[in-house]
Order: sequence, then C-alpha cells, then structure tokens
Amino acid sequence: MHSLWVLLSQLGDSRWLLPLSAVLLLFGARANRALRMRWAAGLIVVGGLSLASKLAFLGWGIGWARLDFTGFSGHATMTAAVYPVVFYLMLQGRVRWPLAGAVLGALLAAAIAYSRLPLNAHSVSEVVSGSLLGIAVSAMALRARDDTARTPLPAIAAAVLGAAMALVLLSGVRTHDLVMRLATGLSGRGEVFTRASACSHPASHAAPACQPKR
Repeated sequence: MHSLWVLLSQLGDSRWLLPLSAVLLLFGARANRALRMRWAAGLIVVGGLSLASKLAFLGWGIGWARLDFTGFSGHATMTAAVYPVVFYLMLQGRVRWPLAGAVLGALLAAAIAYSRLPLNAHSVSEVVSGSLLGIAVSAMALRARDDTARTPLPAIAAAVLGAAMALVLLSGVRTHDLVMRLATGLSGRGEVFTRASACSHPASHAAPACQPKR
C-alpha cells in the first residue's frame, strides 16, 4: 500500500498543479471568464494562507497543540482547489452533466489528501482543514460556471503537457526545502521548528504536543 500512497501524494505536487491550473486560467474559454477570475483569486488566497501557516510554525513555532496543527496541508489544499475545477473544465460542454467531473476531481483530491496520513506527512487536522480550504475555492469558482461553454482541447492538452514538462524540469526542486529556507530567513533562526523541537521550548505554548517528526 505504501507505493499507492506515494503515487497519490505525487499527484498533489505543486510543481504539477500550478502549471496545470495556470494554463487553463490563461487559455480557457471566454465564456468562463467569471469562473477563471474566481478560481485565480481563490488559488492566490488559499495558497497564501497555506504558505503563511507553514512559515508561522517553521519560523516561530506557532501552531495549535490540541489539534496537532502546524500548518495547512499544501497537498490537501491545492488538490481540492484544482482538481474539481480542472475535471469540470475537461467535461464542460462535452457531456450532459459536466459537474460529474467536479465530483470525480473532489474524490481524487480526497484520496490524495488521505495519502498524507499513512505517509506521516501531516496530522488529521492539517489534512481536513486544508481540504476544506481547497474545496471552498472550487465551489466558489464553479458557482460561476456555464455548462454550455467549452474549454478548447488544445488548451487542455497544453495544460497537461506543460504541467508534465514543469514536473520534469523542476524535478530537482524541493518546495518544502524552499519554504524552510524562507522561514529561517524571515525568523532569523538557524534552523526551523519541528513538532519535536517545538515541544522543548516552553515559551512556544501554542506549538503542538510532541509527535514523531514529519
């Protein structure tokens, strides 16, 4: 089962999700302008919230002990914000019930979010809260949907191809390492907080209780 969780988790990689959504935002159907505007705004907001929550803990040890919370799961947040809309756009104007695509996307996002638990990458609170943030973005965007519009097939193909190329070209980039470097740079600390190290600092009363390092 471990290999399955790893595979699912890889589908939530921001190096793939961000180019995928960016191309569809730029080259989607004109009739989808309202949807794309809402989607873009939502992605910026939840992406910023997810990053800020991670920096708060890594740089200053700020978390929520009772819920074992050290920041929104980026995988859970972004997959729930991206896949329902992407799958909807792929079916929009081509099938009778394009919202079925959104449902499939949400189910995939849920599976990816769950995969973070057996991999010990996040706690339940981080996965659930991230998923709720992301699904709120998808729901907000899809409220502006036009089921008669149709995203051009070349745009869909370009989005998938571009995302795959970005994943290959950025294979050496570890986004979490970049976040850790940013956290130490902003906080002025020599190292980041972990779940274990936060417990050794009594002053960090908001930091989560001792858990295995994630």
